[in-house]
Formats: sequence, structure tokens, C-alpha cells
Amino acid sequence: MFREIFTKRILGAIAFAIVFGLACYALGMWQLSRYEAKDARANAVEANYARAAVPLAQVLPSPATTLAEDQIWTKITVTGRYAVDWTLVVRTRSLASALGLEVLVPLRVGDATLLVDRGWVRMGETAAELPPFPAAPAEEVTLTGWLKPSEDDRGQDLPAGQLASINLPQAQAQTGGTLYQAYLVLDAERTASGLTPQRPTPLEPPSVDRGPHFAYALQWWLTAGLGIAFVVFLYRSRPGAEERRAAATPKPKKVRIWDEEDG
Repeated sequence: MFREIFTKRILGAIAFAIVFGLACYALGMWQLSRYEAKDARANAVEANYARAAVPLAQVLPSPATTLAEDQIWTKITVTGRYAVDWTLVVRTRSLASALGLEVLVPLRVGDATLLVDRGWVRMGETAAELPPFPAAPAEEVTLTGWLKPSEDDRGQDLPAGQLASINLPQAQAQTGGTLYQAYLVLDAERTASGLTPQRPTPLEPPSVDRGPHFAYALQWWLTAGLGIAFVVFLYRSRPGAEERRAAATPKPKKVRIWDEEDG
């Protein structure tokens, strides 16, 4: 029996099943990690987005404080002055399926700077042309908005005043000063005189869609069973297996005529 099991054909199938199973497990874990990341963001949105605004110092006591994962989309209020001369734009940002730019303006808060995303504007006629957009007010303003962490560096080299993502180290390199380790998505702003300045189009509310990644993880883990099924199939279809099963099956006892009569 062992000789029938440990053939090159069956051993090769077992090795394939192990490698295939490990690959499916790894892919399932990768999908699970993506689900957990989206789930954490969605939980933060559901917990923080609709809450009342709190002072900036309550969430970020100092510019060096890192925004905790469960504090993402916390609504805060802050007062300062825009550094209008250091306005930045972020390219290739979408709103309602249209491509455009997001306008970032540093807000001077004491000795530090908070980067503020004031909203979205549609792209210009050409990629090199920046569209017009309402400038930030020069006087003191009080803002409410939501805190978000720095985005990944996309590694693109763009002209001065432009960014490929809201990457805070890159923004700080262009604006200078001490930058808070989070940026603000603007909800509302009001000047000291009580006016509401014009601004670019507000951004859409964040999505709480967790995506299909958990289902994909389950599918990968269930797919790992196909490797075992493949080994079983090869074992059952090995040469001579059908004849051996037939030989091992007991033949039905022949009933004699006189046995039936006696019954």
C-alpha cells in the first residue's frame, strides 16, 4: 500500500498541494489585511465624523503628535491666519467622477502650521494650466474640519507649488516652518468679522465601504482545498486502481434453487 501512495506522481501532487495551499493562505491573509485596514478607517469615520468639533490641542497637543488611527476624521476647531503665498495644489484628485485639483493652504497656528485642504477645483484646459480658484482670506479665520494623516509619497517630480498627494513631508519642504503631523479637510470657515469667505468646492463625505476583501480572503482559503482534492483525484485514478477496487469488492453469494425452495 505504501508503495502505491509514495509514487513520484503522488509525491509531486502532494508537493504541489502544499505550495498551492500556502499561496492561497498568503493571498487570503493579504486580502484580510486590506479588509482590516478599510474596517479601521470605516470605524473611525462612523465614530468621529458626525461628532461635535473639539479644539485642535485636544487631539494634537503639539505639532509633533501623530494622529492615532482611531482619531482619523475627528472634527476640530482652530483659529489662525492663512499663509496665502504658500498655497499648494494636489493634482489628479477626483470628485463626482471628475478629475481636478485640491487646494492646500497652510494655516499659521501660533509657532506651527496646519495644512488645510480648502476643497476641489476642476482641471484646466491643459495639464500645465492651473485653473482659477478662490483665494484664502488674509485676515484671521476660525475653521472647523476633519483631521487626516499624511498620504503616501507617490514619487513624482512636479513643479514648485504642486503635489502628487497630500504628503506632509513634501508639503513642509515647500512651505517651511513646523508642520502639524496631520492635515485638515475644511468643513467651514469664518473670518473675525463674521464673513464666510468663498472657497473651492467642498470634498465629498468619506466612504464607509469596507469592500469585498473579507469575502475574497474566505474564497482564497477555501480554494486551498482544491490542492487536497487534486491529490485524492490522482490517487484514485492511478493505473490499476479501478481493477484493485473491483477485486477487493466481495462478490454477492449465489443463491441456489433449493435454498430458495427451503426459504
